Amino acid sequence: MTAPQIVWLAVGTTGAAGLLAVCIALFRQVTRLGRAVVEFGKEVRPTLEQLQREAERAQERTERLAEQGQAIRGADRRAGRGPSEPDGGR
Repeated sequence: MTAPQIVWLAVGTTGAAGLLAVCIALFRQVTRLGRAVVEFGKEVRPTLEQLQREAERAQERTERLAEQGQAIRGADRRAGRGPSEPDGGR
C-alpha cells in the first residue's frame, strides 16, 4: 500500500466516523423532539378544549343576540319606525 492510499484511507475512515457521529446525534435529537411534542400536546390539550368550549358558548350567544336584534328590528318596522328613527321620530 502506498503512502497516498494510506492517507486517503485515514481521511475516509475519519470522515465516515464523523458522519456516523452526526447521524447518531441527529437521530437522538429527533427522538427528543418527538417526546417534547407529545408532552406539549398533553399540556396544551386541556387549555385547547376549554378554549373550544368558550368559543362554542360565544358563538351561541352571538346567534342569540343576532336573533334578538332581528326581532327588535322587526317590531320597529311593524310599529312604523325606521332604522334612523330609534324613538319613532318623537
